[in-house]
Amino acid sequence: MDSVAYVHFTNLNMLYSQGLAVSGENTVHVGLSNCVIANHAAASIHLSGTSNTVYNVTSYGNGCSGMDIGGGDYKTLTRGNNSVDSCTVYGWARWKRTYQPAIGFFGVGNYYSRNTMHDAPHTAMIGACNDCVFTANSISSVCYEATDTGAFYTGRSWIHRGNIITNNIFSHIRVTENVVLGSKSVQAIYLDDQMSGWEILNNTFIDCHVGMFVGGGRRNIIMNNHFEKCDSAVHLDARGLTWQKKQCSKGGQFDEEMESVHYTQPPWSTHYPDMLKIFDEYPCYPTYTSYTQNTYCNCGKFADVSSQQAAQWHAYIGNNTEVKC
Repeated sequence: MDSVAYVHFTNLNMLYSQGLAVSGENTVHVGLSNCVIANHAAASIHLSGTSNTVYNVTSYGNGCSGMDIGGGDYKTLTRGNNSVDSCTVYGWARWKRTYQPAIGFFGVGNYYSRNTMHDAPHTAMIGACNDCVFTANSISSVCYEATDTGAFYTGRSWIHRGNIITNNIFSHIRVTENVVLGSKSVQAIYLDDQMSGWEILNNTFIDCHVGMFVGGGRRNIIMNNHFEKCDSAVHLDARGLTWQKKQCSKGGQFDEEMESVHYTQPPWSTHYPDMLKIFDEYPCYPTYTSYTQNTYCNCGKFADVSSQQAAQWHAYIGNNTEVKC
């Protein structure tokens, strides 16, 4: 279904195939609503285009992922305006166990809201995008068969920024199976390897190994969240000062990535003006990342680094409150 426009599928059951049930490239105003799309060898839906909608679709039992929805142009920052709303995805990744999300995201200016994702061995949401909103989703009982991952995972970029994760619930994000490599450590939200420029606001984290993880990234705002029964509510590190120093230095991987989108010229220079100063403001530190006005209860600890250490990294941890559950 390529280059198709203004087509809508509703009240359909699409069950049992040896591949991908619904696929569309360069689609415009294509919609799926009130459908059950389940038990496929690969996935339920892939849509890439503009103004596509997936509403109240149930996906379960797939061998690989649930759905992959996005669109928009990174270089011009043209919005895709796609939405995934009120969908339920569970029991995916039956065959391919890792890096198969319930909902994959990509592009610019897309919206992922009120979706429920539960019961899978690895991540629930994974991808990269700009100016996307993730709101009122519920993710539970995932990442139980892997380590060093997140229920919501994104990483390794200085250009994929301007995104907001707000009013979501993450619960029971723990490893329950024996793992071969590393320790049993998973995160509810994982901003890995210098991922920068995200806002994490008003979310609830319940019974997670780690609630919120920032792996060296800068200008991430984590505020007004609640953490309950987490081993560590939040994590912050400065990996750019050690093993990742080459990638975040001038001429390194992240500099090359920014040059690829001409970040010193419009629309990037006007839309993300803070990017122009990265190499003047401690580029390998988690500069301006802040954990503030969060609450926590029955957690092993709030943060695994001190506020003094965060300040030395030009970040901020402060004004967080322990409350009664």
